[in-house]
Amino acid sequence: GGELDCPPLEEYLDAVKSFLRFDPLISNVIVTSEDSSACSEFLALLKKELPNLSVIMNMGDVQQGTGSASKLEAYKDVVNNADVVASALTSFHMHLRARYFVLTTKSSWTSSIAIFARIYGFASDVYVIDIGRNRNMYADIARRGG
Repeated sequence: GGELDCPPLEEYLDAVKSFLRFDPLISNVIVTSEDSSACSEFLALLKKELPNLSVIMNMGDVQQGTGSASKLEAYKDVVNNADVVASALTSFHMHLRARYFVLTTKSSWTSSIAIFARIYGFASDVYVIDIGRNRNMYADIARRGG
């Protein structure tokens, strides 16, 4: 298991479908997760439900199974902290190129991605659907901007 209990994958899929209704020109979806099994399951859902979307993945993502590099040894034997940092930074860079975000503000990582995308990202507008709400100021900024 990963660092947090994520919402069901169907909720992520429903959010992607909402974005597609809002912007039918969406042609790509970036899929990342610390949990390789959740990632595989979501890819299967996308292939079944939204087969016309192109999936973009970080091929260097180590999917370490935990949001904490200090807990890494409990999850993966062949990955070191440098691999985790490189994986996180390359995934982060990919996300800065996105406009639409499905996130759970229960994760400070996905909240940070949305906040940084608004400030440093390449898209002129950023839209967020939060499927795992946390109620604090950081989560509010991730959802609405600052």
